[in-house]
Amino acid sequence: MKQFKMALAAAALALSAAPATAQDLVKIGTFVPEQSVGVARVIKPWMEAVVAETDAVTLQGFWGGTLGKSPFKQFELVQNGVMDVSWVLPSYTAGQFPEMGVFELPFLFRTAEEASVVGWKLHEQGLLTGFDGVHVLGFFAAEPNALFMKTKVDGLGGLENMKIRAVGGIHASWLESLGAASETLSSAEMNEALNRRTLDGAVQGWTGMRTFKSLPLVDQAHAIPAGAIPFLLLMNQSKWDALPAEAQEKMMMHGGLAMAEMGGGAYTDIGEEIRAGVVEEGRIEIVEYSDDEIAKWAEMAQPVHQAWIEATPNGQAVYDAAVAALAEMRGAS
Repeated sequence: MKQFKMALAAAALALSAAPATAQDLVKIGTFVPEQSVGVARVIKPWMEAVVAETDAVTLQGFWGGTLGKSPFKQFELVQNGVMDVSWVLPSYTAGQFPEMGVFELPFLFRTAEEASVVGWKLHEQGLLTGFDGVHVLGFFAAEPNALFMKTKVDGLGGLENMKIRAVGGIHASWLESLGAASETLSSAEMNEALNRRTLDGAVQGWTGMRTFKSLPLVDQAHAIPAGAIPFLLLMNQSKWDALPAEAQEKMMMHGGLAMAEMGGGAYTDIGEEIRAGVVEEGRIEIVEYSDDEIAKWAEMAQPVHQAWIEATPNGQAVYDAAVAALAEMRGAS
């Protein structure tokens, strides 16, 4: 009998150590709806590409806040394993990703592709921190923000004493350098304030304005590259470590640089489509700026860049690496 029990124990140990043959379920949550650009044009295509090449994992989406509605809690939820994968906006997680502020610097990035690819390259170089307890599946960014106004102004010089929504501290610093009073608000809070006319304008991307149904609330758009909003697709580290090697390989084959390129292209295309629709409708006035005017305002924004560099650990190295990567991309185009 004793030998029989020992044999059963040995068999149980061998079974527990053997690799799982059943599919691993990965729960992917977002606080935005399935129709949003990031889900429909980036995350879902990534999921489809992965499952088309491996049956070692099952990916299931939970959209619109099913696993957690607050945009400010997404990193915490994936870090704690409430969801296996989440779409995280670094600007909503204050202090967690200090180097991510480089993407929000006004006039640095011209396109979503630039911000997305540079973001992944900085991660590969180990220059981005804050990923305790998570694995980075992908990095992508929206098209550069524009300035949308409820109260029309002739140009950036007319923002003095205006109340403008900022996504985070860097946008706030830039707006304040122009004499505006910045207010850090979520998209929902921004809409309410615009509707009540307690806000004169907002820094936001074209896609964000459509996703959050904000375009009917503004009457003017200033076409300037007012920083890009970076996005992270993060997986709980313990969940990642438990996945079969084949699943990990396919996830990163279609994540990483591939996701950066796909995401940047998707946001550029959708942003141009939305802007063309606004032009055709003719209700919102679009204020264009010449290259010389952009260069002038970019030069005036340099103190904001320098302040971020000085306030950020390793800020100079991150900034220099971003500028070098941008020069390489622009030289190759």
